[in-house]
Amino acid sequence: MSLSFAPSFPAFSSLSRAAAVVAGAVLLTVAPAVTAAQAADEGFDQVTVESGSITHDGELTLAGSYRCLNPAGDSVRVAASIERGENVWYGMDSIPASCDGSWHQWSNTKATEPGAYRPGPVRVKTSLVEFRRSGFIPMPTVHAERIQEVVLTEV
Repeated sequence: MSLSFAPSFPAFSSLSRAAAVVAGAVLLTVAPAVTAAQAADEGFDQVTVESGSITHDGELTLAGSYRCLNPAGDSVRVAASIERGENVWYGMDSIPASCDGSWHQWSNTKATEPGAYRPGPVRVKTSLVEFRRSGFIPMPTVHAERIQEVVLTEV
């Protein structure tokens, strides 16, 4: 004896699929993609550096990607530093981050001394830093930080 719970009416089967699609669409629009608690628990905020270049006159460019979630709406910035010697870091200006939970690309260019960096492997520290108001002084809070090796190419 075989038991089957599948509907035997083709119209009912199509109706069930349509109802499931509608229910799924409603859930996706009503439920937030990621909550702040989930983001904190999962190490959601991430930042990477994927490429770097240097010109003959010392113009240094670093680029990568990041994602973050900041429901408080405070200022979050992508910061990058390149190692200039053993644990000596040359900081680049930070750039604003869009913390909506999606992956974004970042790129930053800064003039350095000609000859200070040569094409080849270098260590780069990238950070997502939030500045929270604490009285009159915004205090930095690091959401994500990563040190990676990247190869500087000559352009």
